[in-house]
Amino acid sequence: MKVILQKDLFLRSEEVFSNASKQHNIEFLLTEVLDETAMLSFHNEGAKCFVIGAENYSRSFYESIKSGSAVIRYGVGYNSVPVDICKARNIAVGFTPGTLTDSVAEHTFAMLLAMNRNIPQLDALMKNNHWQGITGLELKGKTFAILGFGQIGKAVARIAKFGFGMKVNAFDVMQSIDSNLVDYYSNDFDSVVKDADIITIHMAVMPSTKGFINSERIEKCKDGVQFINISRGDLVDEKALFEALQKKKISAAALDVFVNEPYIPTPEADFRTLSNVVLTPHCGSNTKEASNKMAEMVMENILAYYNDGEMTLIPEFDLSNIII
Repeated sequence: MKVILQKDLFLRSEEVFSNASKQHNIEFLLTEVLDETAMLSFHNEGAKCFVIGAENYSRSFYESIKSGSAVIRYGVGYNSVPVDICKARNIAVGFTPGTLTDSVAEHTFAMLLAMNRNIPQLDALMKNNHWQGITGLELKGKTFAILGFGQIGKAVARIAKFGFGMKVNAFDVMQSIDSNLVDYYSNDFDSVVKDADIITIHMAVMPSTKGFINSERIEKCKDGVQFINISRGDLVDEKALFEALQKKKISAAALDVFVNEPYIPTPEADFRTLSNVVLTPHCGSNTKEASNKMAEMVMENILAYYNDGEMTLIPEFDLSNIII
């Protein structure tokens, strides 16, 4: 069994992949570049299974993949995968849901604490020989609005409510929910955010959610609200967010994801220039534990693909329609 694997992904979970290679007689063909030329070479070597990261590959790249192959996403989000091409070309698309929940939830609070206790600024002062404090804010008693109440949203709510004593409002498209994790739940955005001190978004990117945080919705929030995005950059209209931060409609933001990654700011919205923003380079899920969970689930998908088993496919797919 030959599997194409990006070298950086292999190194993140080397022990898992190495053990699986020995145990299941899998030959990993490691590559630093995946493009149409490399794809042709790998197909000629008999490879039919490809493990990819979060990179945005071109549509022509996917069109170069042979029918009946499998693409397995080392991660949860798959908005960068052209589902239409994969379905038309009979290419199975697997992913690793549930593997990132704890890491992303914890990073949400790392960012939240950094923002409210001024940790980046205090660190910079200390390293420049300034013994100077900056007054911060407590989290206890604050109203925390969580947009998107899936696995990650629930994990964030659990930490907020039982770890920090926060009041939790949750927004999701579901009509109702029975949960001891929330104080208020609704599918009405306005009612969820109207009294929120902090808003965090944990939604999938779909046509209905792209640019979800826009100027109109920002105006629905109370003045001075804080905003966190550890989910997907495409959920936010970056220009609208930037302007709200400049005007202090949003008092502070913590961002781990961006529309263009690696981060390429536009002249109209360069978050690096704002002192009330904490930035990290899409690393919310980058922990050893999450990496190993993803690698283990990738291996389950690989073995299922080659042994006619049941892959964990993105919702748009049905394995019975894939001819291997």
